[in-house]
Amino acid sequence: MYGMADRQDNLAVRVLAPALTGGRLDAVALREGERSWTYRELADKVARVGGALGALGVVPGERVAVLMRDTLEAAAAILGVIHCGAVAVPLSELARPDDLRQYLDHAQAVMAIVDDELEPVIDAVRGELPRLRELICLAPRAAGERDFGVITRTAPPAMAAPVAPDAECVLLYSAGFGDDLRGVRHSHASVVAAHVSFAGFLGLGAGDKIFTVTRLSTAFGLGAGLIFPLLAGTESLLLPEQPSTKVLLAAIERFNPDFFLTTPSVYGQLARDVAAAKGSAPLTRVRGAIAGGEGLPDKLIPRIKSALGVDVVVGYGITEVMQIAIAGPAADDERPGACGNTLPGVEARVVDDDGKAVGTDEIGTLELRAPSMCLGYWGGADEGADRGAIAADGWLTTRDRFLLDARGVYHHCGRADDLFKVGGKWVSPSELERALTAHEAVWEAAVIGADDEDGLIKPLAFVVVNVGHTSGNELEAELREFVKQTLSPYKYPRWFEVVDALPRGPGGKLLRYKLKPTRRRRRAETGAT
Repeated sequence: MYGMADRQDNLAVRVLAPALTGGRLDAVALREGERSWTYRELADKVARVGGALGALGVVPGERVAVLMRDTLEAAAAILGVIHCGAVAVPLSELARPDDLRQYLDHAQAVMAIVDDELEPVIDAVRGELPRLRELICLAPRAAGERDFGVITRTAPPAMAAPVAPDAECVLLYSAGFGDDLRGVRHSHASVVAAHVSFAGFLGLGAGDKIFTVTRLSTAFGLGAGLIFPLLAGTESLLLPEQPSTKVLLAAIERFNPDFFLTTPSVYGQLARDVAAAKGSAPLTRVRGAIAGGEGLPDKLIPRIKSALGVDVVVGYGITEVMQIAIAGPAADDERPGACGNTLPGVEARVVDDDGKAVGTDEIGTLELRAPSMCLGYWGGADEGADRGAIAADGWLTTRDRFLLDARGVYHHCGRADDLFKVGGKWVSPSELERALTAHEAVWEAAVIGADDEDGLIKPLAFVVVNVGHTSGNELEAELREFVKQTLSPYKYPRWFEVVDALPRGPGGKLLRYKLKPTRRRRRAETGAT
């Protein structure tokens, strides 16, 4: 281990320290298909990447983008950037050239480490990024590009850069800000604090195996899929492929994880396909299954239990605290939107628009405070706005609406900027979506507020129709009546738009802000579309 003795605040050193002190350097740290690296091998790769970046002129505090699939090399790249004191900026492999140009320019990245399969994407915009001094590529194709494989084999391993605990080490881009590009800045210390809280909740320990099907470019994936397992001395499985059912089932069977974490969308996909194939339940052996990254529809809970053989814990997380902040067993509560209780070290409160605590069962805005709180935002965008500001006393005002029931259980009621009023009363899109997806003809649904002819806001539902059902006026009328019988009548959708799929981010999170009405709205009172 290079630089362990006097570089303990550096996150790249911290994640490997438990293996050294626990005598587990030769235990497997990471797997990727049939490939694996021990903690000793990972430490060597990280030190070599850090040394190579330093030799190329990267200095502490500079940003280095990592555009890679979830591979062993991606793990070494991210930790190697942190090792040399720079700031890792993991980006989604699904980013298009225009998106990538915006991210790289906004982050002011001086270097990028790229998969060979993703090299053409960055090549398309590289000429428009004057700050980007170097490109390191796995199996490079173009002249002037550095070879990542050669670096990790031949570069001398370097000592980790000394850093202050509150120095920035990772910059994460969240889909939660809509069209406002904003990076969330985390420090070496905040990431470690997130691990302490999360691992304590999960019961993660040395020798366990964890499989997180969420990308390393997200806070959920980077934490639960890489950083937290290493800090706990566990073995983590990385998945470079897109998570198809066939790929996931094969990986679960081969890896036999103790913990399985992914989004509700992936759980739903697995449950549907396993049930259709009448296959055996694949998750009966796991000790813990977590659903995070988006809301878990109520009707999915029994399907997951029946098809996959596991009770799922639903979690609410946020990039600003680098982890799940509130979680609890989904099957333990019949009330929609239940998220459970705060994790160790996390404080939460629900407040009104004036910042005062609301009463029991009243909807308000969630505020959080935790040792894992981010340093702030990169980009200078509306620091004091109500869509996410960190106060001097450490409280973060989220953009999520919650209520706290009499038992102390938190219930997610949608995004603050997604909620809208109909006739002066709040409507929660997620509540309406749960009602719609309870109908057998609806596979997925998303609801937004749209103007009627008078400029008044009414619910508009985007619906993905289930197999075996036909869209049309008859179905729309049936869905309206179904919702009226399920919820307060004023909440029913006035209009429907049938779509093939809903817009989602790389981690599966529904991106409501991308939904736009495509048809002219008529007067809502008529109920016509």
